[in-house]
Amino acid sequence: MKTKAPGELSHYSKITSSAQQFYKEAADCRAEAARSLNQVDRDGWSKLASEWTELALAAERGQIFRRG
Repeated sequence: MKTKAPGELSHYSKITSSAQQFYKEAADCRAEAARSLNQVDRDGWSKLASEWTELALAAERGQIFRRG
C-alpha cells in the first residue's frame, strides 16, 4: 500500500481542485465579458468561459486533472 507524502493530494483531491480552478477561470472570463465594451470581445470571453466550464466538467468526471 502506497502512502502519500506530507502535503501530497489524493487523486480525488486533485480532481476537485482542478474543477474548482477551472470554474474560477470560467467565472473570471464571464466577468471580463460583462466588462467588455464591444460585442467581439464579449463573444470571445464568453467562448473562453464555456471552454473552461467544459474542462471543469471533464475534471469532475475524472477525465483530466491538473498536475502539480
